[in-house]
Amino acid sequence: MKIKTLNSLSIEDLTQILEEYVYSLNIKDDIFHFLPAQSGLTNAGKNLKLGFSCYALKMIYILDKWDSLQLDKKNNWIASINNFQITNSEFPANSFIDDSYIYFYKNQGVEVHIKETIKKILNKSNKYNFELRKEALYYFVRAETKQALATLKQVGENSKFVYQDYPKEDQEIKNYLNEFDWSKPWSSGAQFAGLCVFSSTNDQSSYKEKESLINFIDKKVNSEDGGYYSGDTPNLTELVNGTMKIITGLDWLDYSIHYPEKLIDLCLSNKPSQAGCDLVDYVYVLFRCSKQTNYRKKEIVLYLLDLVELISNHFFPDTGGFSYDINKSQKLYYGVKITNQKNVADLHGTLLLTWALSMIFNLSERSDNTWNILKP
Repeated sequence: MKIKTLNSLSIEDLTQILEEYVYSLNIKDDIFHFLPAQSGLTNAGKNLKLGFSCYALKMIYILDKWDSLQLDKKNNWIASINNFQITNSEFPANSFIDDSYIYFYKNQGVEVHIKETIKKILNKSNKYNFELRKEALYYFVRAETKQALATLKQVGENSKFVYQDYPKEDQEIKNYLNEFDWSKPWSSGAQFAGLCVFSSTNDQSSYKEKESLINFIDKKVNSEDGGYYSGDTPNLTELVNGTMKIITGLDWLDYSIHYPEKLIDLCLSNKPSQAGCDLVDYVYVLFRCSKQTNYRKKEIVLYLLDLVELISNHFFPDTGGFSYDINKSQKLYYGVKITNQKNVADLHGTLLLTWALSMIFNLSERSDNTWNILKP
């Protein structure tokens, strides 16, 4: 197929291009091992498996190709993800753990260890409170666990074992979430969203558990701009990206956005940066708000169609796929360097921007749209 520009492609052609790109990253002797990019990989990028298998499965789901896979392949893919749910005394029971990720995280260069030593020294002065690598690793494994559980649930599957290591009682939830800095809602919002995923994917969770999460976030919403934070208004990027994290949690809880019209006004009065994460965050906030209200609906559709041009700047017409950043692949995966940022597409950027396009196509009611909407 002669590949055209992104704007001129039909959904059918774009689906074929993106599906071929995903499978081009596949390790042929390990069909559920996908590389993060086609070139410029570090040793870590060549060996990490869990996260990129989840990314690839989500891509196949968005492109509406999951149901057409042979049953054996679907079952084996699910089993391969579930095989990462292992016992490791360093982490909570039933976590999803990629041993290669743990190895490369712990065995990074001298420069990383020097920085860690400096942080430890500064922390002893009581003037600083830097997050140390061991603490960060705990949260990174929790994030990978959340991603694996969400991926499985997206295609109607469950984990092999129930993940229970998260706060469930009302006071436990409050204490846990209040440990985070809610003046920076991107990070704290991610923790809230994580609890929502754990609760929603745990068949043993109670109604009170979800009610406690809702009661907590009810107290964080700002009635002026619709964002979720404490203290002074965060900068725009922090505000929108943090709001996106909270709304993903509300989506898992099937709970309404508090002030969708105010969030629509906020997004329409600004433009995202060219970073893949910023683009998808704006699209997601507008998409979710528009599913709750018809406020400024036509303006939203026009705004999102304009964003397709920004998304096009990440597209690689010769190879397929999108890059996370303009002209370079994503560098890090949860603190581990996976590429040398060559001018190529990458799997994470492709997933994010394909997801963004799926929401734009859905909201604009594109007639040839067959794609599914991901639940992050």
